[in-house]
Amino acid sequence: MKNIYFLITLLMLTGGMAVFAQDIKESAEKKESAEDKKEKTEKSKGNEAVPKREAVITADKIEFDNKEGVILFDKNVLVDDEQFVMRSERLIVFMEGTNDVDQIMAIGNVSLTNKNRSASCDKAVYTRKDGQIVMTGNDASLEQLGDKAGAVTGKRIVIWLNDERMEVSPGRVVLPPDTFNSVDKKLVP
Repeated sequence: MKNIYFLITLLMLTGGMAVFAQDIKESAEKKESAEDKKEKTEKSKGNEAVPKREAVITADKIEFDNKEGVILFDKNVLVDDEQFVMRSERLIVFMEGTNDVDQIMAIGNVSLTNKNRSASCDKAVYTRKDGQIVMTGNDASLEQLGDKAGAVTGKRIVIWLNDERMEVSPGRVVLPPDTFNSVDKKLVP
């Protein structure tokens, strides 16, 4: 189950627009580096690393099919993680083998939020082997919150996590004020 929480977290943290991709990658690398150091320190002490807070997934109904490698969270799904909150009508996790996540699919009024970003769509699919998130729906959107607010909307948003790129079709981008007046800001990664 730990892999499921990690990939759901990954789904949320990488749900930002392409202009935020570098920030996300750098944060993940810093966190991973800090976690590696902490893990090495704790291993040397003989202690096992303990997360600050558990991720909790709740739903009206949860089904496990070990033979097919599928976990279904059905109706009023809430993923409450230290780094984000996700809501959807249904969450399906497809496993490969006994403990490796192959694909995660959130369906129906999908919303993901953290302190810096929010995303919403009708359906979001994360595929591990492609490193890809596909968000679909009439109003699929990604939004940066706060002073650097910006947004992108479309019927289909594809995010390639490893390549730090995104495709929106048909799309609309709203940039923060003074975007074109700042010399040191990059519009695209």
